[in-house]
Amino acid sequence: MNVTSDIRVERLLPGCMALFMSALVTATATLVHAPRWQGFAAAFFAAWSLSLPVAVVAAYLTRPLARRLAWGLVRVRDRLPRWGR
Repeated sequence: MNVTSDIRVERLLPGCMALFMSALVTATATLVHAPRWQGFAAAFFAAWSLSLPVAVVAAYLTRPLARRLAWGLVRVRDRLPRWGR
């Protein structure tokens, strides 16, 4: 892998995560609200067609905040005492 590949992966990562998370959440919500297997696929894809675009936009909009939060958590963790090591 080179630097260009790393940059492309970083740009695509939030979209890929949104794809998987929206599919799992939509499937769970569809099962809760329509626990019958008959018609599950149609209900799932109808709901997912709305949730996927929202999840992708949300992932890219919140990416800077999530990055700052992750860096902050790492900094806090680095300052904590390391017991048992």
